[in-house]
Amino acid sequence: MPHALLLVALAALSQGSQPPQERPGRVLDGTLHHLGNDRTPDWPEAPVEPEGTTLSVRFESAANAGEWMLYLRQRSIDNTWRLKLNGVEFARLRNGGELVELWYAVPAGSVKAGANLLEVLPDTPTDDIVVGDLRLVERSVRDVFNLETVRVSVRADGEPLPARVTFVDANGQRPPLFFPRPAATAVRDGVLYLDGNAEIELPRGSYRSFATRGPEWSLSEVELAAAPGVRTVTHTLVREVDTRGFIGCDTHLHTLQFSGHGDASALERQVTLAGEGVELAIATDHNHNIDYAPFQRELGLSEWYTSVVGNEVTTDIGHFNAFPLSPNDAVPPFRSRDIITIVQGIRALGAQVVILNHPRWPSATNSPFGHHGLDRLLGRFDPPLELPVDATEMLNSTTEEKDPLGLFLDWFALLNRGVRIFAVGSSDTHTVGEPAGQGRTCVPSATEDAAQIDVTAACTAIREGRTSISQGLFASALVDGRPAMGLTFDRSSDTAPVTLELRVQSNGWLRARKATAYVNGRAAATRALEPEAGKPLDTTLRFELPLAERNDAWVVFLVEGDGAATPAWPMVNPYTLAATNPVFVDRDGGGYTSPGAAASAFVPKATPDTLRVRFAEIDSAHAVQLAAAWLATERLRGVPHVMAREKLVDLLGERARGDAQLAELLAR
Repeated sequence: MPHALLLVALAALSQGSQPPQERPGRVLDGTLHHLGNDRTPDWPEAPVEPEGTTLSVRFESAANAGEWMLYLRQRSIDNTWRLKLNGVEFARLRNGGELVELWYAVPAGSVKAGANLLEVLPDTPTDDIVVGDLRLVERSVRDVFNLETVRVSVRADGEPLPARVTFVDANGQRPPLFFPRPAATAVRDGVLYLDGNAEIELPRGSYRSFATRGPEWSLSEVELAAAPGVRTVTHTLVREVDTRGFIGCDTHLHTLQFSGHGDASALERQVTLAGEGVELAIATDHNHNIDYAPFQRELGLSEWYTSVVGNEVTTDIGHFNAFPLSPNDAVPPFRSRDIITIVQGIRALGAQVVILNHPRWPSATNSPFGHHGLDRLLGRFDPPLELPVDATEMLNSTTEEKDPLGLFLDWFALLNRGVRIFAVGSSDTHTVGEPAGQGRTCVPSATEDAAQIDVTAACTAIREGRTSISQGLFASALVDGRPAMGLTFDRSSDTAPVTLELRVQSNGWLRARKATAYVNGRAAATRALEPEAGKPLDTTLRFELPLAERNDAWVVFLVEGDGAATPAWPMVNPYTLAATNPVFVDRDGGGYTSPGAAASAFVPKATPDTLRVRFAEIDSAHAVQLAAAWLATERLRGVPHVMAREKLVDLLGERARGDAQLAELLAR
C-alpha cells in the first residue's frame, strides 16, 4: 500500500462512534486501566495510581478469516498508542480527551486459532491514559453499522474544488464515516475533507450534508438518504468575499505526527488546508522544523497553497512561532528561559518573523502576560518583560477567549506605551475537526496564484503590520481607497476630523453586527451593521475621527459578529471577528510618536505651567502616560507618593474627575 494510502486507511479504520445500543462481542478484559506514570485523581473510572505503561491481554479464539472489530473505552489519548495483535500493529488509539467508546477494525488474519496476545503500547510512556473494557466482535464494521456507499462531489464553476463536507443526522449528531477513498481525504465523525471528489461509507439513515471552504466561500446544504445502492451528493460553492490583493495565511498549524498530540497526520493536514482555502500555510509543530511540501506533492495539492517551514518554539516561558526556517537546521533554543536568548537564537537561524503565541494561555494569570503582570492601563510588565517579537496572536480560534476584547485591551496598552507589535490571527489547529484557517491573517500579495506566493514579501508585510486578522469576517482599513494598515499618514495640516474608511465583508452564512474605531485604545466611533439574512456583505464605512490637533494617534478597527449558526464550521468562541492592524496618524508633522514615547520626551523639560497646558490639550491615552511618567520622576526625586498625587490632581484640573483612566491611575 502506498505511504499516503496507508496513513489515510489507518485513520479511517480508527474511526469511532457511539456503538449500537447493545454492545456485541466477547469480553477480553472488562476493567478500565490507568496507564502512564502520574496520579490521576480526577478520573473516577480508573485507579488513581498508574498500573504500568502497557496493557497486555491474552485470549483464546478461532482465527478471523474476515474482518472483525475491537470495542474499547478510552480517555486522554494525547500521543501515539498502538494496538497490536500477536506483535502486529492493526490500529492506533484515536486522540481525544474525554472518556469515549470506540470501535477499531481488526483485519482478516490478525487473530490466530488458539492463543492470542492483544497489546496497547505507547510511543511516549509518560502519557497517562485510561483504556479497557475490551470486547472482540466477530463481525465486520460494515455488518455492525449497516454501511452504505455515498459519492461526494464539490464543484466551483464546474471544476472539482477542495472543501470540507459535514454530515449530521436527524438529531444533529455527526455520524461515523468509514473507508474514505481516494488518498487525498481526511475523515473524522461527520467530517470529510476532500479534493473535489470522494467516496465514503456511512450508516444507513437520513442526513443533512454541508459543504464549506473557509470564510470566503458560500455554504451548500443537501439532504441525503444513505440507503442500499450507491448514493451521490453534489455540492456547488461560489466565492462570496472579494479578497483580491490579499491571501489567507494561517501562522499556527500542528500535526500529531510531529507535535505528538492532536489527531491529524501530516498528510491529513494538507487536505484540511486545501479544503479550508488557506493560501499560505506555516508549519509550526512543537520544536520541529517541518516541511509540508513533500506531503503536498504526494497528494497532488501543491497548486492550492504555498507552505512554509516554521516551528512553534515551545519553552517554559512561552510559545514562539518562527518562520521561515530550514528543515535541515537545528531547532531554535527552546530550553532557554530568557526571551532575548530565545528570540536571538531564532533569528540567527534565519527566521524573518517571530510571533508570541496565545499570550493569555492557558489562563489569564498562568501565561506570559499573566506571569509578568501586564498593566492594561500603562502597558507595563511587573516583573519587566521585553518583547523582541514582531507580532502576537490576537485571534487563536482554538483557544477559548470568552471576551472578544480581552486580548485587544492588552495589545492597546502595549501600543500606547510604544511597543510596536502587530496582530496576527491563526487557528492553532491540532486536529482534523478544528478548521484550519478559522483564525487567519490576511496578508497583501502581488499574486493571486496560491502556489506562487512571495514568502519574503509576506513576512515583511506581517512584520510591518500591513495585515488584518479574520475569524470569519474580513476587514481592511483604507486611505484614498487603498489598504492603510501599518502605514503612517501625515495629517499635520488638517484642521477637520481625520477621515478613514473601513471595508467590511462577510459571506452569506455569517453575520457581522458592528464595527468600532479605536483611537489610542478608546472606542471613538461605532457603526451598526445590518446585512441581509443569507446574503454576502460588502460595505465601506466612512469614519470621521476628531483627533486632537497635537495628538499623534493609532487607529484600529474591530468588527464583531455572531458565531456560526451551522454545524458545518464549529467554533470554540461564540462570535466572529475581524480587526485591522493600526493606521498611524502624525498630527504634528514630526512623524508618529506613541503616547508613552511622547510622555517620556516631555517630562524632563516640563514645568507646572507647561504640564497644565499639556494636560488640557491631549487625549486620555497621552494624559495617562504623561501622568504616570511624571509620577515616576517625582518618586525618583524622593517626593512621597501622597504629595505627588495631590500635586498631580492640581495639575490635571477638571480632568482629574472626568477621565476614568486618569481616575484609575490616581486611585493606585
